[in-house]
Amino acid sequence: MNLVALPSADRESSASAYPPTISRTAEDRFRASSYLALRDVSCIASDGVVSLHGCLPSHHLKQVAQEIAAGVEGVRHVINRIEVLAPAGRARLARETPARQSV
Repeated sequence: MNLVALPSADRESSASAYPPTISRTAEDRFRASSYLALRDVSCIASDGVVSLHGCLPSHHLKQVAQEIAAGVEGVRHVINRIEVLAPAGRARLARETPARQSV
């Protein structure tokens, strides 16, 4: 009987043997960004297609998240499902300010 020695499957060696997934890499880049709001964005990746999810306070940040995800190696397409919600203070001010009427 021939015995074959297999490498040990401890966590440290197996984690370094596989590259990080696309979604993990994108989320790590969101968290490393200077835009703190991006830390709440999550993503799901399959076959090079990344879907972004979450809520952000501006369209600019939504676009920044999309650009970060698109820059990850292996990403072919980004589906941006991030919702843009104005901060509570802004929305309230817009509703409470009466519309000006021309005289």
